[in-house]
Amino acid sequence: MDPGKIDALEECIARAIQEHLAAGTLDWPQLAGLDHPVLRVEAFLEDAGHSAGSTQTKKVASRSVDLAGLMTPTSLQSRSPVALAEHESVSTRQRVLATDNVLEEAPVGLDDAVVQDQDSPGGSRRKGTGGLRISQSQAYQEDMSEHQRRMALDNRTFPKRRKIVSEKLVFQPSTLDKLIIGIWEQIHGTLNLDPRAISEQFQIAPAVETDAAEGRIESNGDQLVITTSMTSNTFSNMNVFCRKVTQASRVSRSIEIIVQARWTEFFDEQVQLRIAETPQVSPTKHRKAVFMEACQDFGWSEKELRNKMAIWKGYKEVKDAAGWVALVFTGMGIYRFCKYRVEFEPDAMRRLQNLRKRLEVGADTLHPNWRKILSIVGVSCRNEYKGHPHDWVVFEDGRDPVSLQSTYLEQDAYFNFEQIEESIIDERVWGCEDPRWIMQPQNAVVRAEGGYICAVCSFQQSDDPRVNACNCFPRLFGCLKRTPPPVQIYRTHNGKNNGLQALVPFERGAAIGEFVGLVTKGVRHLDVMDGSTATANYQIWQGRQGNFTRFINHSCKANSQLSHFTWLDTQRIVLVSKGIEAGTEITVDYGDRYWAGLDKICLCGESCCRYRRR
Repeated sequence: MDPGKIDALEECIARAIQEHLAAGTLDWPQLAGLDHPVLRVEAFLEDAGHSAGSTQTKKVASRSVDLAGLMTPTSLQSRSPVALAEHESVSTRQRVLATDNVLEEAPVGLDDAVVQDQDSPGGSRRKGTGGLRISQSQAYQEDMSEHQRRMALDNRTFPKRRKIVSEKLVFQPSTLDKLIIGIWEQIHGTLNLDPRAISEQFQIAPAVETDAAEGRIESNGDQLVITTSMTSNTFSNMNVFCRKVTQASRVSRSIEIIVQARWTEFFDEQVQLRIAETPQVSPTKHRKAVFMEACQDFGWSEKELRNKMAIWKGYKEVKDAAGWVALVFTGMGIYRFCKYRVEFEPDAMRRLQNLRKRLEVGADTLHPNWRKILSIVGVSCRNEYKGHPHDWVVFEDGRDPVSLQSTYLEQDAYFNFEQIEESIIDERVWGCEDPRWIMQPQNAVVRAEGGYICAVCSFQQSDDPRVNACNCFPRLFGCLKRTPPPVQIYRTHNGKNNGLQALVPFERGAAIGEFVGLVTKGVRHLDVMDGSTATANYQIWQGRQGNFTRFINHSCKANSQLSHFTWLDTQRIVLVSKGIEAGTEITVDYGDRYWAGLDKICLCGESCCRYRRR
């Protein structure tokens, strides 16, 4: 028999069984005592003309149907508590798969299991190998004017962080990926390159004295001496002194690298100058003469200078590819990268060249004074990019960035977008009240004392880091405000206009940022985020005000999700990572409501895509 016809026969058998069982749940006495009942139906092909003793049969089809989700409470009463718990867990997993559109295969352990889908017309269909998909003939029973283009939140809890496995510190060559990630982390870090601050830091003077009873910090030559008893004031002064020393060492590291890279250029220029003056002498001899002159000035041996020059030459090659910005904001990994030269090849240098403009966008907007430090080596240049770092759209191929506004002028001639850090309440709709406010039961007592208790970890929440004990999203809430997260708006190559790219890895469960915008109500036919509390339904619209989360594209296999989190009795929408590698696009699942009735085509390109045309 044709295999295609056999598959059709199996589908027919499964459909007939499912329609027969769909009328109600099962209350069969035969199910008593079974932990995981499965109904197996097989079809045989035989010759009816032969006698019973000589009839030859051949199995042509087989189908199994899981009955665990169809059993009645009566049939479950005779089962053990362990079996009941297993049945509930399996049934719960199936319901989650059916209602929340989880893009995973049903873990029921059957090759041909049929999963229930409440949204499908027939009530059931075969599990697809690429995940659950929306049927082409599906009819949405929603009011299109109310729900169209509304993004949905993921009702599941945000991903939990994986335990960090401790590893031994091994001195290994740094790779190009680590070097690039280190540069981005420095750009989005706390490095202060203000010339006045640098001048102050290089003239560190720990001359902080107090009464003898309180103790004092003294400078004894090159050593720092702390005498008598410590007080809070003494410790505060020590903190300031230690911060200045740390900051100066970081800035000094940047200055050291750019000076050494610039010295390599002067060395080559000096060799070329001597060759031009006396061309009859070989270039090798000129280079040797310049090298010996440098050894004498440095007071180093030939071997010592030669080893250092090899590393300094690596600095210059990185500078030639990625610009001075790569040296000013480089991490400690550049030394190992240039010493071992494990990835010094044309492809690596081309990759650095493509990053040059993107690095300058981040440095110019977050550290407006960084170029002034180049005056130390006689390089003068001014900032090319001003404003907010997310006001620029970058390109992966190294082209010059363009303004965010210019990328939307074809769609909206009056497009304007304001970058904000906190959501703004639409007073025309809500007045002075925030519809996101939630009265937590556990906060009924502590709110009178100005405290808030986290509903997730049950620890106290506060904007003051000294008081806050909630550690759910430590880089987002309960800490000092940090610079924008290491992400950039970039031009996608697959027709999705702008997208959001991660510059560094985001571990699973880490907060990337908060979804902020205008908290309003009644927005229709525009991209909007729906939110609700027990007392109010609200919307967050990012059409004119918001942050980088506005530019996150949809994917049916998203690497992040938007989840609710209550901070200080106010509901927030947080973008949480599911595990994002550096250099990848950040995506979320918009949900069925957004795509209901839209003529748009999903461009995620995933094999499990639910909204593409067929």
